[in-house]
Amino acid sequence: MIVTVDDAHLGRVGAVAETLREHGLQVDQVLDEVGVIAGRIPAGRPLTALRVDGVAAVEEARRVRLPPPDAPVQ
Repeated sequence: MIVTVDDAHLGRVGAVAETLREHGLQVDQVLDEVGVIAGRIPAGRPLTALRVDGVAAVEEARRVRLPPPDAPVQ
């Protein structure tokens, strides 16, 4: 999950991350400078659990797979 912190809470990204932990997010990374928190939520847990004060948006992280450098052009 990628969580974006709202502008009013940019100075308190760590506190928002802690609140998200309390609501079930397994925080992997906190990027204070840009107001982004990356983590995982257990299967079956609703995304609404991440609606906490200070959160502007929650998005599912997507995986991008690139072919190896020596792969033929498709």
